[in-house]
Amino acid sequence: MGRFEPTGRVDAAGTEQSIAMLPWGVWRGAFGPSDGSVGARSNVASALSVLRHAPLYAGVPAEIDDAFTVLEHHPLRHRVLYPVAVTIVPFLFDFVRRGSILSARITELIAEYVAASDTLEPPLRDRLHRIVLDHMSEILSWIGRYDRPVAALAVHVPALRMPYLTVLEGAAELSSFALLAMVELDSAPAETLPLALEMLDNAGVPPLSRAAAAAFLARFGDRTPALRERIDAALPPSAPAALARQVSRLWTPRIDRPVVAPKLLDAEVLFAGEKLVLVRAGDHSVTLPWKQSKVQRGDVIQVGITAHGQPKLVVINEPDGGVRVIDF
Repeated sequence: MGRFEPTGRVDAAGTEQSIAMLPWGVWRGAFGPSDGSVGARSNVASALSVLRHAPLYAGVPAEIDDAFTVLEHHPLRHRVLYPVAVTIVPFLFDFVRRGSILSARITELIAEYVAASDTLEPPLRDRLHRIVLDHMSEILSWIGRYDRPVAALAVHVPALRMPYLTVLEGAAELSSFALLAMVELDSAPAETLPLALEMLDNAGVPPLSRAAAAAFLARFGDRTPALRERIDAALPPSAPAALARQVSRLWTPRIDRPVVAPKLLDAEVLFAGEKLVLVRAGDHSVTLPWKQSKVQRGDVIQVGITAHGQPKLVVINEPDGGVRVIDF
């Protein structure tokens, strides 16, 4: 791209504006040139015009959706970012700065571009990160409004991390995205720990937000036995996948579920097959993934069950006084 001269200022007579003539055909996207010469799906200039004048298109939402389709799939396809994205991002920041009615969706788009910036050649990647840092104060002002994209930008742009954490240090509350971002960054201000504990113990907090707080405390909290049990209760086995879906396309959170001792219950064997054993523990039937168990229907054994109802181990008292433990 270096063989092309940079676009210069063109004064528009009789106005207080200047016109920038951008050679969209030079900048490549997934479908080729970005000037629409290969079809509407690559017409970046038209798509940006629709977003710039979004209020005029409010009555025809299909036009807005078509514009986002261009900007979501031509610069970024199969998680490969194309050079044209670097020229688009300044426009997107400008639209958000102007208070666009589409700001929530636009900030998500910026974050998706940056999340895939590692696929660009280093000079273009560095240029994209520089553009992001030039808008640092604006990005930090998104906290509390557009928490998912600002968290993703902090994850992917190293120079943004410390300013982001500094703002979180004085925050009155934390979003689940901020909690997951701090886990990813492996850093958290001490002042965020009480906020996470408050979320963990507040039954009124949505389950996924409590799960994010639990994941945060599993990494940064003082993991006493009591706290481990509370974390385990709020972080069921399904939680890591659910939290990953919350930040899908932006990053994959690393969730460390604590190991908590299961509760031992007396259980009666109802069925014993080659690969599975069904037992009744209290009022619940529990299936054990137990091959060649050598137990029979009517036997009474002890089963260790987690807080989420999953079998963890079996304890059998042998006739000779020994104890046999089977860990699943």
